[in-house]
Amino acid sequence: MNVTTPWVLALSFALLNADSAAESQSIDQDITQMELQQRQSTEIETKLEEMIVVGSRLPTEDFKVGRSVTVLDEATIQELGHHYAADLFRFIPGVAVNRLGGYGGLTQLRLRGGEGNHVLVLIDGIDVSAAGTGEFDFSSLLAADIERIEVLRGPQSGLFGSNALAGVISIHTKRPADGSSLEINLEGGDDNTRQGSVSVSGGIDRLKGRLTYTQRKSEFDLSQNDAVIGAEDDEDENQTLSGQLRMQVSEAFTVAVFGRHTEKQTDTDGFDFSGGPLQGLPIDDQSVSDTVDTTLGAIGNLSLYEDRLIARLAVAKTDSELDGVSFGSESHRTQTRMDMSWQWPHVGVRQQRTTLFVQDEEETFRNLYPFDPSQRPTQERDLLGYGIEHRLEFGDRIFLNGTARRDNNDAFEDVTTFAVDAAYLLNAGHTRMHASYGSGVTNPTFFEQFGFVPGTFIGNADLKPEKSVAWDVGVEQTLLDGRLIVDLTYFDADLEDEIQNLFPSVVNSGGDSHRRGAELSLGYTFAIGARLNASYTYTDATEPRGEEVRRPEHMASMNIAHTVWNGKLQLAGSVVYNGEQLDDDFRNYFINGFMAERTKVSAYTLLNINATYQVKSNIAVYLRIENLLDEAYSEALGYAAPGRTAFAGVRVSLGG
Repeated sequence: MNVTTPWVLALSFALLNADSAAESQSIDQDITQMELQQRQSTEIETKLEEMIVVGSRLPTEDFKVGRSVTVLDEATIQELGHHYAADLFRFIPGVAVNRLGGYGGLTQLRLRGGEGNHVLVLIDGIDVSAAGTGEFDFSSLLAADIERIEVLRGPQSGLFGSNALAGVISIHTKRPADGSSLEINLEGGDDNTRQGSVSVSGGIDRLKGRLTYTQRKSEFDLSQNDAVIGAEDDEDENQTLSGQLRMQVSEAFTVAVFGRHTEKQTDTDGFDFSGGPLQGLPIDDQSVSDTVDTTLGAIGNLSLYEDRLIARLAVAKTDSELDGVSFGSESHRTQTRMDMSWQWPHVGVRQQRTTLFVQDEEETFRNLYPFDPSQRPTQERDLLGYGIEHRLEFGDRIFLNGTARRDNNDAFEDVTTFAVDAAYLLNAGHTRMHASYGSGVTNPTFFEQFGFVPGTFIGNADLKPEKSVAWDVGVEQTLLDGRLIVDLTYFDADLEDEIQNLFPSVVNSGGDSHRRGAELSLGYTFAIGARLNASYTYTDATEPRGEEVRRPEHMASMNIAHTVWNGKLQLAGSVVYNGEQLDDDFRNYFINGFMAERTKVSAYTLLNINATYQVKSNIAVYLRIENLLDEAYSEALGYAAPGRTAFAGVRVSLGG
């Protein structure tokens, strides 16, 4: 990115102006940010005020959505304090997080036992997965500008098309603030960590924008074995520039533009396939990878006849490049989506709305290495998807939704997917039954279709999309005058035509894979204002070969936050438990005829604590300790994970 950020000058400017900015605020505004958050968390919000953006083609009240959705709001994200977005998902039921070693290592998220490329990842509505792999590497996503996270579990291809086989992750960045504002965050800590971010926000009544730049550097030895070239710390540097612009063209028409650019350079570890004593293990060497991801999108929204007619047009472009010196690829995706929604007159039902949608998508892909005249320089494929969603509301208790979609693919077979969900309120709304049933698909990746150089890894042009049919049913119970909310959900999914690696090529598996389990979530607000959230997930994921790798059978998490000293000091703590899991073991790869064995990776428990002190209404300092008990653990065979690490920082805001 080659951006030079004057952190010292920015902080000096902020501190010099902090006193005058604070004094210029009125008495009503002289409430600390932490006090505002405490008031919001202790108020019992009515369900009508919570909108789910990802559960339907249009934002919908959460209690009307029959599908399994979990939301992390801005207050919870700040309480957790993690600066890599992937760590936030450890507190969402049904999500398994796996990182190869420490900072910057490949990070995958799996929903309900699915694969990493079974999850559609959206940032501000834009599909950010690399077209070549169909998957998003969460190691490149920092949490500095994230305002809200929604996770929709279960097959969602009826709404979103390919790669939503196991669910959808929707991430929303912070919106522009009213008035002009400047926010600065500086942090340092163990593993030679340095992070800084600057956000500028402002505009006029009908035009508002926000721009954020974040830079983070850290060092950590990824591999557990230093015996080959010698111990070295692997440095990871991430620079991200993100922004959005919102325009109120008229009372009926709005336009939003979103952009994001990330450059990440990571010292990686090699993998020994020499057949020697370290065969099948990661080793320290001079490997390095450069990642460049760029997304740009715009959404126009037209609302007429008191929102009875809503039309939306969205265009987006995603560019991804990975250069690992001896391996790498670049891919591009262009999407155009159009929705037309109509609310029908109230005849026999309280409300019904029909939405028609169409999506055109073009993807291109090119291998950077190895190069050979027989290797095609660029591959291309197109798809056209179209479908319908219909929502029904009967009175104030019954809510039904159904979707159907057809995807026409030029490179493999066409598919039809669907989904239905229902929610039913009982006991004056204190009990909510919810259920969903649907199908999902994941298209073959470019690697799987076209391979590398013929004879090195041979692609399979006859691959079919992976298909899944799944259902879930659950009950949400509100107790203690709304201070306690408990949700228990059971899920069951079958996967067919799973794409499996049979070196030197890939095939659709003849057998079915099965995933089933249960998710429990709990939220409790204490009388003193403290908040507690907890979750537990049981997952049984199997394939014809046996238990799936990197799917722990048991996962649990808990976080609690409380504010004391008249809102000046916030204390927060969290616990993450990741159960025992299998991983691929390549140590006897050649002996076993190019087949990996499966070895158990031990369970681990992590304890994290945060403390934030509000020095002034616009200045806060904080201390965060991760893995407080210094547990030695690994999330992937042969890769080390960070021990106890401490970080301290300061946040300054001006204006707003």
